Amino acid sequence: MLKRDKPNLSNVKPVLIAGAGPTGLLLGIMLAMRDVPFRIFEPRDSVSQHSRSIGIHPPSLALFKEINLLDAFIEKGNQIKRGRAFVNHDSIGNIAISKLEHPHPFILTLSQQITEEILEQRLLELAPDSLTRGRAVSDFTRNKNGVELILDDGTQVAGSYLVGADGKNSTVREKSGIEFMGGTYPDFYVMGDFEENIDSRDEARVFLTSKGLVESFPHGKNLRRWVIKTDEKIDQPEAEWIAREASERTGTAPDPNTCSMLSSFGVQRLTADAFIKRRVILAGDAAHVVSPIGGQGMNLGWFDAALLAGLLPDVLNPEKPRPKLLHSYEYRRNRAAYTAAQRAEFNLKTGRAFSPTSAWLKKLMVRAMLTPPARGILLKKFTMDGLD
Repeated sequence: MLKRDKPNLSNVKPVLIAGAGPTGLLLGIMLAMRDVPFRIFEPRDSVSQHSRSIGIHPPSLALFKEINLLDAFIEKGNQIKRGRAFVNHDSIGNIAISKLEHPHPFILTLSQQITEEILEQRLLELAPDSLTRGRAVSDFTRNKNGVELILDDGTQVAGSYLVGADGKNSTVREKSGIEFMGGTYPDFYVMGDFEENIDSRDEARVFLTSKGLVESFPHGKNLRRWVIKTDEKIDQPEAEWIAREASERTGTAPDPNTCSMLSSFGVQRLTADAFIKRRVILAGDAAHVVSPIGGQGMNLGWFDAALLAGLLPDVLNPEKPRPKLLHSYEYRRNRAAYTAAQRAEFNLKTGRAFSPTSAWLKKLMVRAMLTPPARGILLKKFTMDGLD
């Protein structure tokens, strides 16, 4: 195979990225490694202090190996190699993630704050002046030659393309006139991080109970996250409530005095009706939002970033630009988002409350899911096979 010459992009206007969350940071790293000029603008003065997403799936671990960050993540995180399923208090069976045919057969868990810190450090090593914090995108104009970005302090910045990686409430998407299609589910959850009290750091536990789903995941070095389904939204969740519900539904409870994070959330399914529009490109939660049950959202944004970073050198090539390549980005990532949303919806419905008298039927269903060949299919779906 003939090796293509790498295009010289030194005089190309930079790709402008709104948002320095996980998606924007990884996109910046991968553009820097391809010598694509770029700048990132982020309204927050520092990385998020709220630990939302904690699961890093095998395809993402492969991406981190490509950018020489795998060891840094493994050092900080916890490796989940097995998932155990319960119906009420009864253990039904487990699924061995360690048997996955992948170079990294485990799900790594650590707080999003640490994830962003690792990514930002790598970004600044590669491109020290690429990230501007404390500045938000207010507006922008577009023409056939590029984008003119307007920041909240009035500064104007010229670029070739604008990537909206600025989250679910994306200013870039709104100002582009791109609709966010979808809606909300009638499902609510609370979650909290507690010091570990279960001697199984390589095991995630999922409880399907008559009162609704309970998930229990170890992460970081000595934490365990508990996620509990509720009948309605609880605006101010309490650690003692999580401990009581966990004890009643699962027979195991965290120590409320060790709680370091509390949150509550609802569930949405949203997709932008266009991922590309007149030199604006959407990625991550700005383009698609899926249920957090299953932990796919952050990883999905990384897969967006990886594909986009691979396409942009040819799109920006001053000698022979190929902007139509971006159509493949929209097509492929839209399909991946749809598949992820379908998988998330399955998890959501499976975790809803059921009648105590039908527990036997739920046990039968779970046993069937944990028996070959269904177990192999389930393993691939839970580890985001095919979505990268």
